Amino acid sequence: MYFRPLRLLKMVGIILCLLIGIYQIYYLLFKSIIKPIEIIKPIEIIKITKSLKLDQDFEEIVQKLEPFRIRFPKFSDEEAKKWFYSSTYYQINSKKCENNSCEKNGVLFNDEKEHLNVKISFIKNGLYLNDDCGYNYDDISIKRTFNQQNQPNKIYDEIIIYTVPDGWSFQHFLDGIGPKLSHSKSYLDKYPNAKILIQRGARFDRSVKEIWSMLG
Repeated sequence: MYFRPLRLLKMVGIILCLLIGIYQIYYLLFKSIIKPIEIIKPIEIIKITKSLKLDQDFEEIVQKLEPFRIRFPKFSDEEAKKWFYSSTYYQINSKKCENNSCEKNGVLFNDEKEHLNVKISFIKNGLYLNDDCGYNYDDISIKRTFNQQNQPNKIYDEIIIYTVPDGWSFQHFLDGIGPKLSHSKSYLDKYPNAKILIQRGARFDRSVKEIWSMLG
């Protein structure tokens, strides 16, 4: 029997390659098993207060949210990424970022008036006069009531107001009405006969109609 060092080295090399490959496969599988799952906590309500009734016609629930971040989307290709970075959303929020912090951590939303304070108001004989929506809907507008039948154009027994600019379109239904629904959806179930008030527009997107239909 002849000793062939080249053949031995070749066999040792093959065995080492196999061991390295097996180790890499094992490491990847083992790492994927033990890798902790990243849990994105829902926005926590850190303060819930119920205001004192000023009278029997007005009641208000106030919620204060924690500051939160929204990450940028994952882009399918460079064209989608280029479109996003030219969007109004990015142009406005990128001013808040330093050293590409938004790309890494997302956009921080911490304005109390616009982002964190949530109010749900219950008014008997409430009078709506096409007021501003969202955080621009001031206390005077919220607490306004009517005393004579000829003050409002239409009178409803129960009405829930979701007025945002162009809330009839899919885009502004998501970014405008969507947050309001997330806080008040339970009242749609509680008052099934209530009318929903949104602003009228040039059209009424079919997708928005379907969403309202699914909500009942």
